[in-house]
Amino acid sequence: MDDRPAAGGAWAHAGRGPRLSLLKLGPSRVGAVVKDSKVSYSKVYDVLERLASKGLVSHATIGNIRHFNAVEPYRLRDYLQKKEDALKAQKAAAEGLVVELAKVANRNRAHGAEIFTGDRGLRTAYEILLKDASKNDVLRYFYPFDDYHPVATPFYSRLYLFQKEKRMAAQRGIGTVAFSRSAHYREIAGMVDMRFVPFPLPGTMDVFQDKLLMVLWEGKIGILVTSKEIADHFARYFDSVWQVAAASTGTRRRSRR
Repeated sequence: MDDRPAAGGAWAHAGRGPRLSLLKLGPSRVGAVVKDSKVSYSKVYDVLERLASKGLVSHATIGNIRHFNAVEPYRLRDYLQKKEDALKAQKAAAEGLVVELAKVANRNRAHGAEIFTGDRGLRTAYEILLKDASKNDVLRYFYPFDDYHPVATPFYSRLYLFQKEKRMAAQRGIGTVAFSRSAHYREIAGMVDMRFVPFPLPGTMDVFQDKLLMVLWEGKIGILVTSKEIADHFARYFDSVWQVAAASTGTRRRSRR
């Protein structure tokens, strides 16, 4: 048995082994502590030094022999309070560091592209895309009908709950006429304005604020581009296609779910 910290925390560490023996025995030589605590000679000095550094054990030299003594039990309360204060200080420092790291990450993300893979990666990409959403924002997306719809639908069904929490003012989608005639379209619930065009679309894309997210469902890959210039360009393209779709097919309220 040694005196290293266990799952019981600071109390279990400070209240057992050599310290408990010293509380029972009073001022004692190392031999007596080893005999009572069953901690080996090879470890007991290290344990006692650690306890002394925490203010839980003192020692005195009598006849050139060190005698150790446990300080009063109330000192343990002082020790725990110091640990708690130190933990609070570390937590405050960590929170400040997180804020600074977030600022750096946002600066680095101001212009650039990131690649995300798999369901979790795509979920993260959408969370980054929508993290600053407000009720006055509009999410624009292109959703061409293709063989990947059975794979994409479960993902967007889960993502819907996250999007709903953002409470954006509007979501507008443009799909193909083929999608509007499919069984998949008839199954999904209404939530946003979705319009349809008879010509091919550039791919699955979401345009929001200063970001463009392109999703390749064949390999579950998302490419998140942060650039106001690029996002504005695709937003203008979306709006122009939206007007054409509205003139030819009208508006239907549906989502990708």
